[in-house]
Amino acid sequence: MYEKEALKNILTKNPAQKIILLVDDDEDEHEIFLSALKNTECSYDFISAGSCEEALDLLKTLQPDFIFIDVNMPKTNGMVCLKEIKKMNRVANVPVYMYSTGINAEEGKKALQIGAVDYIIKPSNIATLSGLLRKILH
Repeated sequence: MYEKEALKNILTKNPAQKIILLVDDDEDEHEIFLSALKNTECSYDFISAGSCEEALDLLKTLQPDFIFIDVNMPKTNGMVCLKEIKKMNRVANVPVYMYSTGINAEEGKKALQIGAVDYIIKPSNIATLSGLLRKILH
């Protein structure tokens, strides 16, 4: 998902810009999330990973300001991904939000216990997602 050249630019980023990492296996969700981000009036760099494995590889060099993880992913699900991220000292304190269409209160509570800051049920429209992201990023 990510391009090495784009990653180089982000690694030498303007400190005023927030780096946002989305981990989601659905490429359409990457486009929706990016569209919503554009409506937040925040200065950001957006990186997306299509799997937990790709995200963990990115996080060896990337220091995001926020991480959003889809719960329902094949191979390695979002909860396991969250656990693995929290084991990485360099990013363990980065706020992580679980981001899914199908997260219930019990799963949300489990995510909070593992170390997520909050969980978000994917909104049905971009305007609502933009509003949620604006609150988180400001």
